[in-house]
Amino acid sequence: MDERFIAYIPTAGSNVAHAEITSPTLVKMMIRRAKKPILILGENLENDEKELINKLIERYNLKVIKTPEEMNLMAIMKYLANSDYDLALFTGITYYYLAQAATHLKQFSNVITVSIDKYYQPNTIYSFPNLSEDEYLDYLKKLLEG
Repeated sequence: MDERFIAYIPTAGSNVAHAEITSPTLVKMMIRRAKKPILILGENLENDEKELINKLIERYNLKVIKTPEEMNLMAIMKYLANSDYDLALFTGITYYYLAQAATHLKQFSNVITVSIDKYYQPNTIYSFPNLSEDEYLDYLKKLLEG
């Protein structure tokens, strides 16, 4: 990714409808409690990240939809809005595409959206904070613990 990229940084007057920052422990709990979780997987992942995400998929037996390989992101959002999935995790999706798609889900469905990407995503309901590469890998490893 471009080194000049700076993800959204929440500030003290930010809109209260922005995502709540979450930890790997809470995300683990959400996945375990979800009746029907799904992972929307983009193509913007490094090899180390892909390896950990694949372990996450196996560990929690997550249904996966790969975008854009299997389905267009907006088609996925329409699919999720009309489905019975209760938790949608997102990772590896281009930042501004996910922002638009998550806004759609936030407005037109009851799906709980969680960004497990290394950049804070204000348009999901929950999101990891802005993380360095090492911190992000540590967060993914914590999702696999226990």
